[in-house]
Amino acid sequence: MSFALICLVYLSSAATIPSAEVLSGIVQQSQRNNQQCDVTGLLCHYDGNFLQFLEGPEEAVNQTYDRISRDPRHRQLIQVQRRQIEERAFADWSMAVVKPDDISPAQRAFVQGLRDVEVAERAHKPAIEGFLQSFRAWLR
Repeated sequence: MSFALICLVYLSSAATIPSAEVLSGIVQQSQRNNQQCDVTGLLCHYDGNFLQFLEGPEEAVNQTYDRISRDPRHRQLIQVQRRQIEERAFADWSMAVVKPDDISPAQRAFVQGLRDVEVAERAHKPAIEGFLQSFRAWLR
């Protein structure tokens, strides 16, 4: 069993755009699941697109991502980044949620740019770190 902390970032699209009520239920269930397995992170959603940062013990993050990848409500799942971390960016959040109105046009363009799977992960790293920084201040 590995106790290394990792951060996994993925993009996906909703199979159908969820209503606010359905999305709220998904978020609440995810927060409960994440608390039970010591996973923290951030979920950004808009127009049926999702960008999620999962962080925690490697095994727990892997199991969470595996569960998400089998969920028929997602399609076009793209793992953007997976790396070991020394500390969590969202230690106080079982899952922080960024709503559509809180996402700037530049951040939306960034997410769309990540869909270019031909670009190497290391090329994404500075952009992903910048994206994270843009929300850290907002969450405090």
